[in-house]
Amino acid sequence: MNHLLLIMNLGSTSTKVAIYKNKECLHQDTIRHDKDTAFRALNDIWEQYDFRKNVITDFVHQCKYKLSDFNYIISRGAPVKAMNSGTYRINEAMVNDAKSRLYGNHPCGVGCAIALDLADELNIIALTVDAPCIDEFIPQSRYTGWKDVYRKSFYQALNQKAVGRKLANELNRDYNDLNAVIVHMGGGMSIAAHHKGKVEDVNNGLDGDGPMAPERAGTLPAGEVLKYAYSGKYTYEQLYKMINGKGGLFSLLGTTDCKEIEQMIADGDKNAKEIYDAMIYQIAKSIGSAAITLKGEVDAIAFTGGLAYSEYIVNEISEWCSFIAPIHLFPGENEIESLAEGALSAISGELSIQNYK
Repeated sequence: MNHLLLIMNLGSTSTKVAIYKNKECLHQDTIRHDKDTAFRALNDIWEQYDFRKNVITDFVHQCKYKLSDFNYIISRGAPVKAMNSGTYRINEAMVNDAKSRLYGNHPCGVGCAIALDLADELNIIALTVDAPCIDEFIPQSRYTGWKDVYRKSFYQALNQKAVGRKLANELNRDYNDLNAVIVHMGGGMSIAAHHKGKVEDVNNGLDGDGPMAPERAGTLPAGEVLKYAYSGKYTYEQLYKMINGKGGLFSLLGTTDCKEIEQMIADGDKNAKEIYDAMIYQIAKSIGSAAITLKGEVDAIAFTGGLAYSEYIVNEISEWCSFIAPIHLFPGENEIESLAEGALSAISGELSIQNYK
């Protein structure tokens, strides 16, 4: 049976949309909004609902389809309550939890709302796959030194899990019998310890944990953060933006474009090199930390995400940590493809469609 899927992945300044017929991608595009005046006038991500929905429906019409042609609507997962790995039906409870912002605030929440509304209009099902709040932590991974403050499992789970399966296939292994450190390197970073099919520990880059990234600050000295918080100079929203959005390389070098930074280094900018190498060093330290979670029994290290295309980054990290395990490359995020694969596995009955409560 043929299934026509409309797939959406909302990022901070872009909307990725694709049309799949079963496993075949018929149309795909990344619509960027960072220079769109109407988009930049929207101060909150939930104010973007109509703008994003129009972008998606315009894409459908430009591809000569009607919304009624689709059998399923698929969106990348939202920050909501802890979930199991797999495919879920997007429902009102999930969207309400995304809107509450209690579990985080990300444009993918808006994507889930759009997917559910379109599906309801068409009387079809909306699905999401491997949401960022998958929680497979071991107890030791949760604790901090403050009572009632716990580390949360929140990361690029969709790509992490897809790469885990690809890595296992490349090694002729079963993902559920593999120990790997998978390193997602993009605007944010997630370095995860995959132990026999479960991510037992991973940094939460969204909230300022782990290495700095192009737009995220990473782990900060808590005392210094308190000084900023009580200085009276910043609102909560401004401080959070300094952690997630305007932190990391943006704060230190004024850009998140790693190609631009590598050109600065090639042109002899010693400050840019020192800062860039510091980010690489922090990534390598996080890989070592993940290896500890696996008790040193690491079958492979995998690099993925957009920055895995950078020979400079890959080579420099390898200098620090190739002694731990062989390194494999899966550059790019491939999230649209992963959404299609996960949805089709559930639609076919190979995996179950789970219900969010």
